[in-house]
Amino acid sequence: MLFLHGYTGGRYELEPLFDYLKSRYEFDYEFPVYPGHGTVLNLTEPDGDAWYAEALHAYKNLKERVDSVYIIGFSMGGVFASHIAQHESIDKLVLIAPAFEHIRLSRLGRLNLTPAHFSEHMKMHLYQKIRKRLKDIPFKAYQEFKRIVEAKSGSLEEIKTDTLIIHGTLDLLVPSISSIEVSRQIPSARLELIEGAPHLFAFTEAHQLELNIFTERFLFPEEIRLV
Repeated sequence: MLFLHGYTGGRYELEPLFDYLKSRYEFDYEFPVYPGHGTVLNLTEPDGDAWYAEALHAYKNLKERVDSVYIIGFSMGGVFASHIAQHESIDKLVLIAPAFEHIRLSRLGRLNLTPAHFSEHMKMHLYQKIRKRLKDIPFKAYQEFKRIVEAKSGSLEEIKTDTLIIHGTLDLLVPSISSIEVSRQIPSARLELIEGAPHLFAFTEAHQLELNIFTERFLFPEEIRLV
């Protein structure tokens, strides 16, 4: 199983899901961290091609060791996962809040959010948890993120793999409507919207549990444990 984290993130974004699945099933895995990412950011010389190359290298390493490959990609990692699936042999694909479209402030209105929605988002204290990292993200790194996402989006209709897309309805970074559109483009995709969930599932326990269960039911439908 290949786990691909998001832009400016690291393993911690997918570790709750990884730990949940690993405690219940045996599987070989790759869990790369892109150059400049992880617990300490160093994005002064951002290179989106190197980020994707790390993801692809991890896929190839895993493919050499296993017969079946499942990929779980979060945010930018979801875009990378979808691109790999367009060109390589993948057995199952899970895209978590895939960053095919980022939210611009001028387009927040299309989300139809009410003041209550923003209030609920603020209660999660997500900004306080990530603000220390924001100062370590230069503008050119953001520009590189936009470039590599556009370059790796590709032709989603070419993905023939069974695909599960999971997105929170209270995502203020990547609009859930983009995943609705993506689910219509991938022939074998199904979509699960988690009501009230933000972009960073790992920081919200209840929504993380929903994410874990949806993913488990998709990846291991014949083996789900009751304990």
